[in-house]
Amino acid sequence: MLELCDINRSMPHGFSSQPSSLPLVAVQSSTENFFSRWWFVAVVGLVVSATVIISVGIIVTVFIINSSRATMTSTSCFTSTASQPSNTWYLVGNMSTPRYYHTSTFISQDGSVLITGGINAGFGLASIERYIPSTGCFQSSGSMSSVRYYHTADSMSSLSSWIIIAGGYNGASAVGTADIYDPATESIVTIYLASAIYAQRSAIVGESQLVLIGGVNTIAVTSRAQVFSIGSPSAFAFAINTMSVGLVWHTATPLQNTSDLVLITGGTDGVSYYGIVSLYQGSSHAFIPLTPGVSLPTARVYHTGTYVPHPINQVLIAGGSTNSATYLNTFALFDVDTLQFVTITTTMLSPRGWHTSTLLPNGKILIIGGYDGTTSIGTCELIDPENNYVSTQVASLNVARHIHTATILSTSGNGTVLVCGGYKTGIGALNSCEVYVV
Repeated sequence: MLELCDINRSMPHGFSSQPSSLPLVAVQSSTENFFSRWWFVAVVGLVVSATVIISVGIIVTVFIINSSRATMTSTSCFTSTASQPSNTWYLVGNMSTPRYYHTSTFISQDGSVLITGGINAGFGLASIERYIPSTGCFQSSGSMSSVRYYHTADSMSSLSSWIIIAGGYNGASAVGTADIYDPATESIVTIYLASAIYAQRSAIVGESQLVLIGGVNTIAVTSRAQVFSIGSPSAFAFAINTMSVGLVWHTATPLQNTSDLVLITGGTDGVSYYGIVSLYQGSSHAFIPLTPGVSLPTARVYHTGTYVPHPINQVLIAGGSTNSATYLNTFALFDVDTLQFVTITTTMLSPRGWHTSTLLPNGKILIIGGYDGTTSIGTCELIDPENNYVSTQVASLNVARHIHTATILSTSGNGTVLVCGGYKTGIGALNSCEVYVV
């Protein structure tokens, strides 16, 4: 049952330097019971035999019980990264459930990674798991308020790094809520979106705004954006204008040098494939025009967009598909200073879509896995922006996959990257995960 609750009362004290003024909003809550609190149970017993006392002793066992938290153990599911050579993929513990179209979000408080939702064997998932880097294992972290796949999950530093799990599809319809997950307590507050949505793209603008762009609502592919701003009069509200066309399977890349602009590229409305480019401006809650004629050289979907910081200050668009059968190895390069595309002649070594693209601490871009139009692929490439974006083949995944997630675990040195789940042609949903040592 939905009840009215002041979201501000659910926030930790001092969660933001800017006072919040969110009003009463509808949230999902469950009846409090025994398993919703921490309990300590002492069990005292005698060890005896039915006829002869074999041994007598007092055993005191302390259990910590909470329905949404899994007890931490000392089990190790991997070999320490310190013992792994560079340019190596190694398998870590498996997720409890195979999944794709899930999300993976780094939790800054403890360095763990939150895995939410997805699909397994045709069924949507509501379950949440956390990857613990110190052991390489996963632990259950309860469930979302709804089954979700094609959703987004973003950590907001101004919201005490709480994670906003927004929209998605529940197997029957678009989901019209967002779960705000607190990593410290593993509790969830559920709020309404401005409109039910799935397959949207999300971006953090500055430190206090989350924008959901495009996707599919209850009727059709949408050109609208929904905005969540800390301190705003409402939780989620529509942006003041729209894109020129509804988009799904597009990209939304924050231009981090300004912390105010998001670049949207490509996508489809379900009929046509587009090379459209749009800019969203956080300060105005609006899409702003680009110079007429600025567009991708090739229309595409299932591609990636990766921002490369100053002094390069460009966005690399990689791969994707021009239709349901043709996959690309080409790049497009957007220059943030001029807000124009510039010429790039280098390409990836393999055509791919449904891959991931991760900016590493050393400034290079790691392209992982994907789909080539025929099968899942396990090859990976390292792209060097300082050398005209030349791509070099690096170690391949242990398990070929696409529609997976990739999360950077460490920013020290060259970094480490966690890849989880996804789909493998001929196999289906995967529960395996692996870490790359750069």
